[in-house]
This record gives sequence, C-alpha cells and structure tokens, in this order.
Amino acid sequence: MPEILIILALVAAIALLFRTLVRKASERIESQYARIAERFGLELTRHPPKLFGFVRPEPSVFGSHRGRELSISVPGKGLQNTRQVETVLKLELRDRRLKAEIAPTGMLGGLRHRDSGGKLRWRSGDAAFDAAVDLRTDSGHRLSALLTAERREWLMRALKAGKGTIYIGNGTLAYAEFGLIADKRCRERFEAMVEFLCDLAESVEADRPGHALERGGGSCV
Repeated sequence: MPEILIILALVAAIALLFRTLVRKASERIESQYARIAERFGLELTRHPPKLFGFVRPEPSVFGSHRGRELSISVPGKGLQNTRQVETVLKLELRDRRLKAEIAPTGMLGGLRHRDSGGKLRWRSGDAAFDAAVDLRTDSGHRLSALLTAERREWLMRALKAGKGTIYIGNGTLAYAEFGLIADKRCRERFEAMVEFLCDLAESVEADRPGHALERGGGSCV
C-alpha cells in the first residue's frame, strides 16, 4: 500500500510539472502574439485551455494592416498529415492570377512544395539566389520584374533563417514556418515578413494588366 501511494504521488508530481511547463510555454507564445497584435493593430484571440490545462491551443491574430486582411495562426493539421506544426501568416492579395511557391533549396524545401501543381522550377539568373531558393511558378516573366535584387537578397536571408515557405495564389500571400512563435527572434522574423509581403502585394497589383486603366493612369502595354 505505501508503495502504491508513493507511485501515485510521483505520477501526480510529474503531471503537475508537465502542466506547469505547458502553461509557461503557452504564456511565452501568448506574449509574442500580444506584441504582434499591438504593433499592427490586430485582434488577439486567446483560446481556453483544455483537459485540465494540459492542452493549451495557440493564440491567433486577425485584422488589417496597410489596407489588407492579415492573420497569423497555427492550423490544426500538421505538414502533410504529420505532427509537424506550422505557423502561417496570410495576407490579402487582390491579384488572383499570380501563382508561385518559394522555398529554401534542399530536401526540406522539396517536401514543402505541396501546392505547386507540377509547376517547373523558375530560375532568376541570379546564381546565388537560384542556389539558395527553389521557386516554382508559371509566371516567371512577372516575377523577374517583381523580385528585384534587393528583394532576392532579403528573401535568401529570411527563408534561410526561418526555413519558411511563401505561397502566392488564390488571392493570398502566405508565409509558413515550422514551429511556433515562442521567442523574440521568431516574432521579429514574422513582423518583418508582414511588411515584406505588403510591399510585394502592392507591387504585384501595380504590375497586373489593366491596373493603370483601372486607376485612370493611361494606357497599359
């Protein structure tokens, strides 16, 4: 009988320690999301804990920034039906025709090309960029103008740092990164990506055929 009580006490202590660790990790993540919400003027959604506090769903933010709908959340389904979670930033794009996927080169980058629709790899002609970035699209002629030397350099650094992927299509610009926003470095990476994608979205829309006529800006060639 004493042995059973000791075992039960150990189990209870381990469970309490695990719940405490989960709570502290959740609090760190929530604090990063709160900072993102404050910086961009977004709505922060906190989800109540489940199973007596042992399960704590990740928070999310939603709203608009620079006139575009913006959200950051963690989809419930892992990458390709695995348990590997991603944090996904989504930004509204008003040009629905441009479609592309941009990922780091290598085995991991190839794994993440899950929505490329069989598109061939596009090469920019920039040797350093093409060696570091695997870009799939059927609109290379547009991307060659959109991805300036400055943007290519920034993308190389950002995708390498976060091992992330950018998806363009169906009215959305999205950035997906493995893991959770649990520290300052990761949060700042997402904050910088928000501004980069906003800049890119504005360039994409300005570049679309008929844009000048829509704004009364003259002929479009």
